[in-house]
Amino acid sequence: MTIFRPAHEADLRGAYEVFYRNEVRDSPHPPPLGDIPPHLRHVLHTGTIYVAEQDGKVLAFAGAITLGNITFLTDLFVLPTQQSSQLGKSLLHCVLPQDDLVHCTVASSDPRALALYIRAGMRPQWPDFALRLTKATHAWPSPPDVEIIEADVADPALVEWDARVSGRLRPADLLYWVREQRAVPLWFRRQGQTVGYAYIRLGGGMLWDARACVLGPLGVNAPSDATACVLAAVPWALQQADTLRIDVSGSHPCLATLLERGFRIDHVDTFVSSADTPFFDVCRYITSGGDLF
Repeated sequence: MTIFRPAHEADLRGAYEVFYRNEVRDSPHPPPLGDIPPHLRHVLHTGTIYVAEQDGKVLAFAGAITLGNITFLTDLFVLPTQQSSQLGKSLLHCVLPQDDLVHCTVASSDPRALALYIRAGMRPQWPDFALRLTKATHAWPSPPDVEIIEADVADPALVEWDARVSGRLRPADLLYWVREQRAVPLWFRRQGQTVGYAYIRLGGGMLWDARACVLGPLGVNAPSDATACVLAAVPWALQQADTLRIDVSGSHPCLATLLERGFRIDHVDTFVSSADTPFFDVCRYITSGGDLF
């Protein structure tokens, strides 16, 4: 009999193996399994994780974090041999119960996942492009009118800016990026005024790009500053790593420019939400990626 229950620390290895089996499926040269990613411990300690267990083995797991009135589904993975067996649906109901909160996530390109979320009341909002750039041999010019200043990681203004732009107050997430992913916070200034912030996560790479640097979250006051701040952050980040990753919504003004300058699309996901209107301005915000958004 399959048991659905809240996860414990000892379940994280099994949950990670479920994630790994999905990621390396059909790959002739998969990367090694490696250690449990700190992301799972962060979700366990600040949100909730449920597992589907049978005879002591984790078959599937789901995670979510609630901030204010918004619950973001961070993970939902089922062993490939157990898919289409209603495990995902049951786990989704565990971590996203019927309540008055906004439910949202970034759905993979798997039609079964997207259908599951739509049936659960989350409607497709826009495509989310996972972009990747391997260090270019040519120079990457930075906008001359944007000044980058490395911020103090303890500056409370970072929490305030991030809450205002991302739509969620999340100091624990910002601290996690700094402590576990070697994130460097930045301020952007134009004409003497602070117009935006960003986190460059030097240790934010995942299974397939373990050494990649991740740009995001990044937010600005006005859409007119969005592209310039992103273009200023990219060369700064490229000084730190050979590979740069960034997740960009289909509506963000910088998307076309990044593709013109050499970024490539790794995959395209879909942001889904139960809210009638977004809780943030998609033209002013670069997400942290699908894990925490």
